[in-house]
Amino acid sequence: MSYVLHHLVTLLFAAVAMVWLPRGRWTHSCPRTALVLWQLVVLSAVVSLVGALLGAGLAPYGRGVVPGFLAFLNAPGALDPVHLVAVLAGLSVIGLLVSEQVLGLLRTARARARHRRLLDLVASADGDAMVVGHSIPVAYCLPGRRPQIVISAGTRQVLSAEQLRAVLAHERAHVHERHHLLLEPFEGLRLLLPTGALAAIQLLVEMCADDRAARQHGGEALAGALERFSELGIGGTPAGAFAAASVATTARIQRLRHPRRAAGVLGVLAVVVAMVALATPVSLFALPA
Repeated sequence: MSYVLHHLVTLLFAAVAMVWLPRGRWTHSCPRTALVLWQLVVLSAVVSLVGALLGAGLAPYGRGVVPGFLAFLNAPGALDPVHLVAVLAGLSVIGLLVSEQVLGLLRTARARARHRRLLDLVASADGDAMVVGHSIPVAYCLPGRRPQIVISAGTRQVLSAEQLRAVLAHERAHVHERHHLLLEPFEGLRLLLPTGALAAIQLLVEMCADDRAARQHGGEALAGALERFSELGIGGTPAGAFAAASVATTARIQRLRHPRRAAGVLGVLAVVVAMVALATPVSLFALPA
């Protein structure tokens, strides 16, 4: 039972952290560190939730989670109905989360494939970007094995040359840093995330791309482009794509024009604490009771 309590304490820690992180302004000054922290916290929540359920259900075997589960497979009749329900609940959580991941990946892959086929019909290549001929300002990237950066003729008309280069650099950052591989697991775990958490994570991803573009072309160029997009409105973003001005443009403009000093020490300390918190439930899976 002490193992179950350890898992529950870790789960409580992860829940508090997931509520606190979207409110922490320091995350905007070091978004990469904050994203690492998010990964550790969410993984801790998953491991501790499953560990608490399986640990409670397998407690009669007195062997811990993994050894106890092996014993359960050999002698499932040793559990009474209450413990059996706990084991089945733990397995159900695993099945639900895995199915959400797989189904989400399939839906996104199909949506991206459909959009690529459409782009092949209506867009023309210009360097590493695809240009569509409508007047609504649009700029996004479609990630995947065949990534594509898409802009519209309207985007070229409303942005200066330097602003356009900054927007293209922002989209290239999404492609080169493979941000879709970072976001997709969070999308599949949205059932575990509190309200606003996924939006906060998406904002951090956009800020990472902003930082790379700002280093290349200056913060003002990208801020000016985002401002123009906000004033004029942008077209809808396809499923599975990253649009330059789709997430919290006001906050990003302020950040680009008035950058804060990075709270590096606080971020590193938070990551270390989260790593220790994650190591505890993971180790309890293998240790005997």
